[in-house]
Amino acid sequence: MAVKPKAKKPINALVLGGGAPNFTLMTGALLALEEKGFHFDVVTGAGGGGAVALSYLAPKGVSRIVALKSTMNLGVSDAIYKVLPVNYKVFQKGGKLSAAFRNFRSKMPGYSRIMNQTGMSNNQKFVSDLIQAWWALTTPTLSMMPWSKGLCANDSFVTEIVDFDKLKTIDEAVYLNTYSITNHKMVVISKDEINETTFGASGAFPFIYPPAEVLGNCYIEGATQEAFNFAGLLRYMKDTGNKIDNLVILNAFGNEQYLQKPKSLWTAYGQSIIAPLIALDKANLTIFHDKLRFWNETQDENARMNVLCLDFPIPPDWAPTALDWSRSNLERLFYLGYEEAKTFLKKEQGTLGFEYSDDAEARMA
Repeated sequence: MAVKPKAKKPINALVLGGGAPNFTLMTGALLALEEKGFHFDVVTGAGGGGAVALSYLAPKGVSRIVALKSTMNLGVSDAIYKVLPVNYKVFQKGGKLSAAFRNFRSKMPGYSRIMNQTGMSNNQKFVSDLIQAWWALTTPTLSMMPWSKGLCANDSFVTEIVDFDKLKTIDEAVYLNTYSITNHKMVVISKDEINETTFGASGAFPFIYPPAEVLGNCYIEGATQEAFNFAGLLRYMKDTGNKIDNLVILNAFGNEQYLQKPKSLWTAYGQSIIAPLIALDKANLTIFHDKLRFWNETQDENARMNVLCLDFPIPPDWAPTALDWSRSNLERLFYLGYEEAKTFLKKEQGTLGFEYSDDAEARMA
């Protein structure tokens, strides 16, 4: 009896768009996929999606599962957030003086114990957050001046959780985008080109972060121009000669429910940043689909790509605080993303070439 040849495993790509306060929607979804043993062949990121990609693929000193769960610890304890509604863990003061102070502080006895919240009780996390708030407030800076080019250090928190050397050794291909304001063009960088400086360039959102200078050129966040990194997919196919079969888009940011009546002048300022970004995200997703449609229409049948979009329905009663950096919000978004991704993987397992199992162990088909 002839043995039926095993079907070729499809090449699957993950597309991570922009987004910041809702990034735990994406990390929760990735945890569900990681626990089931499903991995992508190529990952593209833009803006906040780039930070999600690197913290997932190349975590520093911990497993991917631990790293993904730890993203909830970037939220601020609710009791503190009510008084100080700023994420001082993510947005840190910029400049060489502040960086030197943080480096000095990291050498202090007990620093790691305070920063590592894995396994802490809620009360211990509150104390840890309180200490970190004090550190943030007392960090000296010379960069918050009228002549400064940005308020914060370029994604300095990412350098504490991402191992850029490990990134070079992982199986997945990785592509981020950034926009050159020197040459006024998009630039795609691969995992071999990603380091602390180039990653800072990929996430340098104007006013919040200063433009990043790389080899004499200035760069800002790629998601300000293209929130979904289609060019990274084309770069992958050019670099490897492989054809991508499926694109999985985590659409975490294009949700108009995030726009709510502001509670204060501070939240109104946040709305002034978020409102155009949501519109940009929605428009860019349409453009992404248009580019994909054009690609498929101009390629033969074997070269066409299939797109699967994972949306995250935010319950209406969550909407007023869905973009808060509070710990409770980041946790509930995380578990929403987790459950949505499990349902998605079970539904699309055949297309993705994966055998879904409710057991702890799943395997590639």
